[in-house]
Amino acid sequence: MNSLKLLPRRIYAFVVRDFRLFVSYRMQFFLRVVSILGVVTTLFFISKIFVGFTDARFSQWRDPLAAWLTGLAVLNYFMTGFSSLANAIRQEQMQGTLESVLLTPINLPTVIVASSAWDFVQATLFSFLYLFFGWFFFNVHYAGSFMLALVFLILTTLVLACLGILSASFAMVFKRGDPFGIFLGTGSALFSGVFFPTQLLTEYAGPRLSSVSKVLPSTYGLDGIRRVLLEGRGFAEVTEPFVTLIIMLGALLPFSLWVFGRAVRRAKREGSLIQY
Repeated sequence: MNSLKLLPRRIYAFVVRDFRLFVSYRMQFFLRVVSILGVVTTLFFISKIFVGFTDARFSQWRDPLAAWLTGLAVLNYFMTGFSSLANAIRQEQMQGTLESVLLTPINLPTVIVASSAWDFVQATLFSFLYLFFGWFFFNVHYAGSFMLALVFLILTTLVLACLGILSASFAMVFKRGDPFGIFLGTGSALFSGVFFPTQLLTEYAGPRLSSVSKVLPSTYGLDGIRRVLLEGRGFAEVTEPFVTLIIMLGALLPFSLWVFGRAVRRAKREGSLIQY
C-alpha cells in the first residue's frame, strides 16, 4: 500500500531527471518537430497520386494521408512502449547508475513504469503532432470516438510494453543481441499496415508473410484505431481486435514480469549490472 502511495512521487522524480537532461538539447526537439512537419507535407503530396482511389476492400485507405498519419503516430507510440525500458536500462548501464537504482528499495514494477515515463511523455507529444499537422495544414478529418481510440492505443502499448520488458531482460543479461528489437521494429513497420493495407500481403507475398502480421499486436491495435478514427466504428464493431489484445496482455504481462525479475536476480548474482 505504501508503495502505491509513493509511486506518483517516484515517477515524478524520474520524469524530472529525464526532463532536465532533455531541455539541455533544445535544438534536437526543434529539429524533431520540423522533421515531423516535413514528413506530413511529403505524404500530403504523395497522397494526391491516389485521388479517386475507391477500392472497397481497403476502406481505411480512401484517404491515404489520414491512413499514413494515423499509422505513423501510432507506430511512434507503439515503438516507445516496446523500446523505452530497454533503452532506459541501456542508458543506466552506460552511465553506471543501474546498480544504484536497482539496489534501492524501489520494487521492479516501479522501476519499469518510472524508467519509461518520460519516453511516453515525448511520444504523446510527437504522435499528437502527426495528427495535428495533418488536421491544421491539410484538412485531414477524424471521425468516431477519440476515447475508444485512446483505449486501443493504451491497450496495444501495454501489450508491446510487455514485449519491451522481455527485451529489457535480454539487455540486462546479454547486454547486446536482442532478437525482440529486430522482429518488432521491422515487423511493426512492414507488416502491421502502417504504410499499406495488410490485405496486400496475402495477395502478393503469400500466406507465410501475411501470417506475420497476425501475430503482431500492433496490427490489431492499428486496425482498431483506424476503424474508430477513420471509419467512425463503435465498440461493437471493433470487439475482435479488442479481445485479441486483451488475451495477449493477459498472457504476456505475468510472463514478462517473471522473466525480468529473474534477469535482475541473475545480473545481481553475477555482478554485471554496470557492464555494457
